[in-house]
Amino acid sequence: MQKKFEPKVFQLGYIALESADIEKTRHHYAETIGMTQTDVGHDGERYLSIGFDHHNIVLRKADKKALAHLGFQLKPEFDVTDILKDAQARGLTASIKTDSQPGIHKLVEVEAPGHSIFQFYNEIAAPAPGFKKTGVSPLRLGHIAVASSDGEKLMDFYRDFLGFAFTDTIAGIANFLTCNREHHVVNVMNIPDNRVHHIAFQLKGNASHAMACDTLREHGVPVKWGPGRHTAGHNLAGYHYDPDQVLIELYTDMDVYIPELDMCEPRPWHEHFPMRPREWKLTELSAWETDYAFNLAMG
Repeated sequence: MQKKFEPKVFQLGYIALESADIEKTRHHYAETIGMTQTDVGHDGERYLSIGFDHHNIVLRKADKKALAHLGFQLKPEFDVTDILKDAQARGLTASIKTDSQPGIHKLVEVEAPGHSIFQFYNEIAAPAPGFKKTGVSPLRLGHIAVASSDGEKLMDFYRDFLGFAFTDTIAGIANFLTCNREHHVVNVMNIPDNRVHHIAFQLKGNASHAMACDTLREHGVPVKWGPGRHTAGHNLAGYHYDPDQVLIELYTDMDVYIPELDMCEPRPWHEHFPMRPREWKLTELSAWETDYAFNLAMG
């Protein structure tokens, strides 16, 4: 019998990245992507917003690129103290932090398998700096893909601790999970590595892909693949690298997951009906058979 879909969180709120050249990377997200810097932290962290919440991307100075932590917004029926107790009951390291960063008064930080750091919060300030009309100008932060040498344990954390649903896999390497009706909010790459694989921003509409590619070219950023249509998720997607060589996906048209039926809403371009969680082959990365310009595992 299918496990009941009861996620503790409803969206990915922010991603914190470590960068060797924080100003160059900040410029990319502010000017090329089209985000607004809302704050500077005590240690020089840069907080950038897509248009409403206080921040969706955090940049922290470091010797080399790395994923610092992920921020997920909790459902109203869950409090940070609930997450703290649940985490400690499972033997996970967890602690409550107050005013540890601008925009969030209280959060719980949990260390998950693979030394993955998660921050869970109920409320975030919404200064609403506005959606830019320059740069790529995305609509929202959509999902993140992480490479993990503890991929199985990390997937168990998402499913068993946070209540995510499994929606698809590509050859057991790329594993898609969701906490809402988007086909995936996280993609766990089960490979012997530990890093961010890619970050995905949703564009306003399908016509935005051409404008985004032109904008990237104007800023001297080459498009590495796409736009093309994926199989898992069936989203239209294009990829480029930020200055730290973190892969950035720009997407639209993501499959809509119906947890009550454990399937995605039917679409004319689906080749399987009903579109339930399934395993795709490595040769089935693109529905249009467009060759990837990079290795799936390496990014």
